[in-house]
Amino acid sequence: MASLCPGFRKRRSFRRTIRICILISVIVALMHSVWTNHNDLSRELLDPLSSLHHPDDPNVKLVFAQMNLTNPGVGGTGLLLDVSKLPKEEAEKFQRSLEQREYSSYTSSLIPLQRSLPDIRLKGCHSLYTDLNLPETSVVIIFYNEHWSVVLRTIHSVMDNTPPHLIKEIILVDDASTDEVLKEPLERYVSRFRKVQIVRVKSNVGLTRARMIGFEQSTAPVAVFMDGHCECFPGWLEPLVTRIAENQSIITTPNLHAVDSKSFKINEWGQGRGMGIPILGFPNLFFTWSSMSEEEWKKRTRETDPVRSPAMVGCVIAVSRSWFKKLGMFDPGLEIWGGQATELAIKTWLCGGGLEIIPCSNVAHLYHPHRPSEKRRIAYNRNIARVSNVWLDKYKHFSDNYDGSIADFGDISDRIALRDSLKCHPFEFYLTNVNPYQLIPGNGIYTGLIRNVELGTDCLDSGGTKNGDKINVLLYSCHGQGNQLWDFTERREIRTGGQCLDSGYGDNVVMRNCHGLRGNQEWEVVSVEGQVLLRSYGNCVGVTKSNHALVLEKCHNSALQRWTWKQNRKPRIS
Repeated sequence: MASLCPGFRKRRSFRRTIRICILISVIVALMHSVWTNHNDLSRELLDPLSSLHHPDDPNVKLVFAQMNLTNPGVGGTGLLLDVSKLPKEEAEKFQRSLEQREYSSYTSSLIPLQRSLPDIRLKGCHSLYTDLNLPETSVVIIFYNEHWSVVLRTIHSVMDNTPPHLIKEIILVDDASTDEVLKEPLERYVSRFRKVQIVRVKSNVGLTRARMIGFEQSTAPVAVFMDGHCECFPGWLEPLVTRIAENQSIITTPNLHAVDSKSFKINEWGQGRGMGIPILGFPNLFFTWSSMSEEEWKKRTRETDPVRSPAMVGCVIAVSRSWFKKLGMFDPGLEIWGGQATELAIKTWLCGGGLEIIPCSNVAHLYHPHRPSEKRRIAYNRNIARVSNVWLDKYKHFSDNYDGSIADFGDISDRIALRDSLKCHPFEFYLTNVNPYQLIPGNGIYTGLIRNVELGTDCLDSGGTKNGDKINVLLYSCHGQGNQLWDFTERREIRTGGQCLDSGYGDNVVMRNCHGLRGNQEWEVVSVEGQVLLRSYGNCVGVTKSNHALVLEKCHNSALQRWTWKQNRKPRIS
């Protein structure tokens, strides 16, 4: 007591001093008790294995000791386990986790739920986006039999990297999971967090409808839809919401990075000029990655400027509540999975809004393969047919199942009425103003067979592919299918599928993966008396007389260098 009250003997009122010292001692004891309880709670949050357990979760102490692990996964690093060094029982658990979930939930269980991620924002982002006067956000996270550690890491990353006053609520929608750990044990864990609530769906309704259920439960002016297997970097939310606060008809998405499905390492993808831009892919209307167009890059004054995005991946979407409702939300007729991000992207562009990637916002997403099933395939084709028949006009003919021959797409009258009521543009507007570089196989500037004039019955044939390696292009008897269906694009590519003619290999004409950067894959199609020359750097594609092999040679305008190729339309870009 004397150490708490030095010099008390010098005071006149001994009894009064004693009472004060006793009171100080009680306060110190209470503070120690509260601090101790706080530490215990923190440890429990970081090590929930005592209450959340799955038979295939690792024996953590054993694995840490066996592998000599310290801080695995911290800072976004990965944990690549040498399975051969695991005891047999643990190795079997590891393998089952991959087979059951198609990612290593075993590895995920060894990585902290609250792993701090580095601040990877571009220079200028910190001062450009603050959390002052921004609207509150509801974060809607869907999960179905996701491993508990992955779901909880998603929740913690949202909470740990977001100013608390910006999040009104985090709504977890359980789409009828069967894993017992995701029921009462998960509720017990998240009950510690005042802003987190769980909504249970009685029967499995699929991603799109589960998101709608979560949205209906939300109340904030901005909604963020997020997959249950994401990790947010510092400063991820403010840039998304700031742009929406400036213009409520803009839907925003972050710059996406990838969580490795086996090691859980976060692989940072390109930023700035190297950022991947999602575009529509035909005929399945799924997104595919492309590089930023030269026109878009030249419009930008700073690397931090928003980037117009023709399509979206769909794993993280931020949208104004009022704009989302005005657009008719997601099509409630979409089943299980697929098409919801495509529909939302197309209709926001056609109906007066826009879609942007915000470079200052960074989120990592766990990409993993999905086990194919007939039910899932039919649902996806059904969804694509709904989207194409409502929004693509005459271009629906280039999409899968547009005629309903694979799966009945149901009644779309309410969606067409919605489009009419919003006075949306035709899809031609999208092709002209949003992504004039949009590739639609079969709808190139020139399209179809490329037939040699001299030989008559022989056509250009891609000859198949070998993992992107260069392959000499063939001259083969015309059959008009697959490898002989070519398109000339706005980037002046001559391509079939994802492969392009490439002139960078001496006098050989080869196929390479299309890169969109022009160069050796940029061609001229020169019209000559109803026929065409295929020209690159002043040389022409021709045929040798000796063995009828393709060759890139000096142009001499003979019939061996002339081809017939159907001109389909005018270029969208001059």
